[in-house]
Amino acid sequence: MALHNKLGQLGEDIAVKYLIKENYHIIQRNYRNKFGEIDIIASKNNYTIFIEVKSRSSENYIALAHSLHAKQIAHLKRAAIFYFAEKNIHLASIRFDLITIKINPDFKKIDKLKHYKNIIN
Repeated sequence: MALHNKLGQLGEDIAVKYLIKENYHIIQRNYRNKFGEIDIIASKNNYTIFIEVKSRSSENYIALAHSLHAKQIAHLKRAAIFYFAEKNIHLASIRFDLITIKINPDFKKIDKLKHYKNIIN
C-alpha cells in the first residue's frame, strides 16, 4: 500500500475514534457508489452525516480545510443522494462535515484535528 493510502487509512481510523468519543454512531465507512466515495457515514441528533476526511503529514495543514474542490463536493452530494435511494431511506436531516488531521509520522501521533461541521449548504 502506498504511503499516502496508509496515511489516509490512519486518518480515517483516527476520525472514527474521535467521532465515537463525541457520541456519533458510525453507520458505514468507505461507502462507494457510481458517483464516488464517502469516507464515513455517521448519525447524531437525528442527522445523517456524510464525512470527508483529509489527512496530511506535511506542514501544509492549513490548506486541508480548503482542499475540497467544487467537483469533489458535487460527487459527495450525488453519492449521498444515491445512498438514500439505494438504502430505500426517506431523505432525512443531513449534514456534510470535513475532518482534517495532521499526523506527525516520526512520532506516530496527531498534531492537529479539526472538525468542520455543515460545510455544504
